[in-house]
Order: sequence, then structure tokens, then C-alpha cells
Amino acid sequence: MLYFFITFLSLLVLGYCAALLFLRKGFAILQQTIKSELPFFGSKNLPTVTVIVAARNEEHNLPVLLHHLSTLDYPREKLEICIVNDRSTDGTAEILDAASNDVPALKAIHIKDLLHEFAPKKRALDMAIRATKGEIIMLTDADCTPPPTWIKATLACYKKDTAGVIGYSPYRFDKPLPRLLEKMLALEFFSIAAVAAATAGLGKPATAAGCNLSYRRKTYLQAKGFEGIQHWVSGDDDLFILKVGEKNIGRFSYGLNPKAFVPAAAPATWSSFWNQRIRYASKGAHYAWPLVTALVAIYFFNFMLTICLPLIFLGFTKTGIAALAAWILKSIFEWIFLRKAATAYQESDLLKYFIPTAFLHPFYIVLFGFLGTFSRFDWRGDQFSVTAEELTHG
Repeated sequence: MLYFFITFLSLLVLGYCAALLFLRKGFAILQQTIKSELPFFGSKNLPTVTVIVAARNEEHNLPVLLHHLSTLDYPREKLEICIVNDRSTDGTAEILDAASNDVPALKAIHIKDLLHEFAPKKRALDMAIRATKGEIIMLTDADCTPPPTWIKATLACYKKDTAGVIGYSPYRFDKPLPRLLEKMLALEFFSIAAVAAATAGLGKPATAAGCNLSYRRKTYLQAKGFEGIQHWVSGDDDLFILKVGEKNIGRFSYGLNPKAFVPAAAPATWSSFWNQRIRYASKGAHYAWPLVTALVAIYFFNFMLTICLPLIFLGFTKTGIAALAAWILKSIFEWIFLRKAATAYQESDLLKYFIPTAFLHPFYIVLFGFLGTFSRFDWRGDQFSVTAEELTHG
């Protein structure tokens, strides 16, 4: 039995480490592609751009967001800003109506009803895209603070055949937390972005964040929008780019230039963090089967580590030591991958907090992987069922 366990664990850890080396290669390919290919857009052929934000009960975030949107460095005659008020019950509508005078490029859309067959955020984005005209669509969230350089730095990532550009959103801590916790959360969030960049380099982007995402309008139309995924609560970002890939519409690039980064507010409470991570994990079952298979293997590997590591203290030393060796090897290869990514992102400081983050990582994966499949989460006042992907009230 012990021999079988060690053999199976060895196969899992070797597969995991090989995958990390493959991701590291993907990151190198991405960097080389960025250096070798000339941008499609230049000062003489700047496209029209539409910035879209879906907002629900965001009265506290909108003033800061509107300020940052008003400072975007882009020709006003080529820029649209569309903010969708999705059934807000606070002062969001009033703020948007008042801001129309201060931000000439702003267009506000107000949604007052709910369609159960169309996930709220996807519906808001779809309405905004169809009500605007920009050649390039740029998405961010109401709690983000895009810098003036955001649009031009993102456009520089577009090549002739680029369908869209995935961007990075480093955490911004508006409510200070203990420094160790802040850095561990930032490192965990950064690691997701690193995987997104690496898989984009391999030509098969696996994930993206809607707080910093861009694509051509024709990409959206050729993909028929969110058709086929519109009823799933999450996935306006990663499920959409996976759909684009499945239809061979074009490839997604990644913006590694810090001028294209869009800081996003970190979860301010444990409740918001809990709900956010369950929401992230809830999308896994809707991926294509090769990716689902990989995620299941990763989950099972981490499950074995969480079960077996404590056995050292219960006298099962051989099993526990085997699990400890697997955890150490796992962590070494994670470090190798993240070190390359952190250098490119100029986030090397986060690696100082790698060891405590790596220690908790298996437990984190097991917990939220389970909850993301069988639990519920709240999102802006609505409660969603992960298993049925249905809005249970609203």
C-alpha cells in the first residue's frame, strides 16, 4: 500500500513540476514575441476605443474611478467610456448622471430588471458593447484605478492577428492589513496572472481577469458574444477567451508593460475574500475537458499533501516524509516559475513571502476547490448557487 501511494504521489508531483517548466517556457515565448513583433497600432492609425465598466452598488468607488478615467491619455474624439448601472440600489445612478457633465466621453446605461437566463454582469457588458462603437473594447471594474497610460500601453501589445490583450491588475490595499497577509494575498493573486501570461505565450490562454481585459470588437462579434456561456454566473473573462480560442478567431497576447497594469482593490474583509475565491473557483467545471482534467489532477495532488503531511506528527513517518518531499519539490518548481515571472512584472519583492504562501497553498487549493464546486457565494447583493449556476434571489 505504501509503495502504491509513493508511486502515485511521485507521478503527480513529477507531472506538476513538468507543467511548471512548460509554463516557464511559455513565459519566455511571450517575452520573445513581445520583443520581436512590431505593434499593429501606431500614432498614425490609433483605433477608436470603448472603455466599459459594469457597476452595481458602487457609489463609494465611482468618484475615484471617474477621476482616473477622465485622466486617460487618449484622443477624446477616439474614446468612449460606457458605465452600466446594473440594478443598483445606492447612489450609483445619481453619480453617473451627474458625471456626464464632467466626463464628456461618458455614456451611462441603466439596467432595472433581471434576466434569469443571462448572468447579470455578462448582460451588462453585452448591452454596453452593442450600444457603443469603439474598434477596441477595454474592460475594467469599478474598484480599479487605471493609470493615464493604460490605453496606449495596452494597444502597443496588439499585433496584426491579435484578438485581444489580457492585462495584470496588482492588488491595491485601501484598507491596511498586516503586512505579511497583504504580501501573501498579493503573491497569490500575482501567481494567477503569471499563469495567464505563460499560457498566453503558449497560445492557449487559460485564464484572465475582467478588471484588465481588452479585445477587438470584431472578436466579440465573431464569437457571438457570450452565447453558450451567458447563463453561467462567472466567466465574462476567462470563459470568453477560451471560447475565442476554441473558435480559432485569433490569439490573445499579454500586457507585461507596467504602464498597462490596472491596480484593483484587494478584498477588504474575510467575507469578501471568501466570496471572491469561491466565485473564481466556480468556473472550473465549465472549462474544456483537457483543462478540467489538469485541474482535477492538481486538486487531487494538493488533497494528498494536506491529508498526508500531518501524518508525520501521528507516527506515520514514511507516508508523511514522502508527502513532505513532494511538497518541497513542488515548492522549488513553483519558485523557479514565479521567479521568472516576478522579474518580468517587476514584482520580485513578493517572493520574500513565498515560503509561508507555499506552505498554505495546498490547504487553500483544497478548501476553495471544494467550496467552488459545492457552495454558494454572494455578489453585489445577489446570491448565486454554484452547482445550478442560478440566481436564487434578486
